[in-house]
Amino acid sequence: MRLFNLFRRPKNSEIHIFPEIEEVFETDLDKCREFFFPVCSITLSDINKAWGDDKIHLIQFNEDPYNQDAAKYFTDYCKDCMISFELRNGKYKFQTDFGFFTPTEDWKEWQEKTKETYFESKSRFREMGSTFGIANLPIGGEPDWWQADETPLDPDGKPMTFITEFETDSICDDSCDKKIFLFYSHQHRLAVQLYQVT
Repeated sequence: MRLFNLFRRPKNSEIHIFPEIEEVFETDLDKCREFFFPVCSITLSDINKAWGDDKIHLIQFNEDPYNQDAAKYFTDYCKDCMISFELRNGKYKFQTDFGFFTPTEDWKEWQEKTKETYFESKSRFREMGSTFGIANLPIGGEPDWWQADETPLDPDGKPMTFITEFETDSICDDSCDKKIFLFYSHQHRLAVQLYQVT
């Protein structure tokens, strides 16, 4: 597993690594434990001082790209390679039905592998602290896209603000080399994550 390099991080910023589900999600905690693996929480004022001290969260997730039935749960911001959350008082509410994550039989193994290796990495972080590379996430600036620019547009058609990016293979074995990008619209209190693969 690779460690993430430090760049673009604001001075005096604090990132909460591996927050607990209860710190990240407002509702449906049992479902969230099953499908979402919080990587970190970032204070919004580290991006824009006017946004206050609420937290925004980067989430590892592993949906089945081969389950065509999941399409019935797609929305504008929950679809192939993308999920979204409403941010309420620093906590998330998932923006579609959890049926979005229903795996085919062949994919269940990868979902379990993601969960298993995530918790192994979380345990390592508790032991190693800041020496574990996830502590050096970039904040703000511009995304380092692996493919084309896929900056999401908010419901008004305006580009959303880039928050951070993260290569998942530094903490999880999730079947592919994947980078997650986190974006935010403060006006709409909308957090959108999308990923690209090599």
